[in-house]
Amino acid sequence: MLPLYNPKEAAEDSHALHLAILFFVASAVAISIYFHHDSGLKYWLLKGFGETTPGKVLVIINDTPDGDKAWAHYRSNYRNTFKNFKSWQDERIVVEIKPANAAAQTLDFRIKPGEIIRETDGALNVTYLPLNPKIAYPTRSLDRFSLDSQILFWSLVAGAVLLFLALRSARKWARFRARLRQY
Repeated sequence: MLPLYNPKEAAEDSHALHLAILFFVASAVAISIYFHHDSGLKYWLLKGFGETTPGKVLVIINDTPDGDKAWAHYRSNYRNTFKNFKSWQDERIVVEIKPANAAAQTLDFRIKPGEIIRETDGALNVTYLPLNPKIAYPTRSLDRFSLDSQILFWSLVAGAVLLFLALRSARKWARFRARLRQY
């Protein structure tokens, strides 16, 4: 004997399916935000509120490890390794900057060897945040984070749309269940 088709159960299943789909899409958006929030926010802050100052390159370190040391180095920060494996193969530079109205800061950055462009006498322009000079990056390499900021922006927009759709779907399902109790 075949089971009978019940339109009310089919409608309820449809509401539950919509919420389940929204949950999985929201999970993908949350993962995207998690992987891109740090560099996207850094880009927005430095582009919007950053100031540029010349920095003195103190030392250039090629600390790309080999063999087993490389895997230990890569595993030291899973998230950055997963997001940008090439960044762990870059050189590290130590730069000293003198922000306006603040003490001198010593910062280190990982950048590609081709991006180390010395304007004069080992100087490298650095964009920093005046409220916290530790948030800084070389000016010419700042566009490295523009893709992360765009991904973050569109993930936030998608998250807002998903939140609206989830609330609407949950409300429809609640109204449907309330009408079922009246029968």
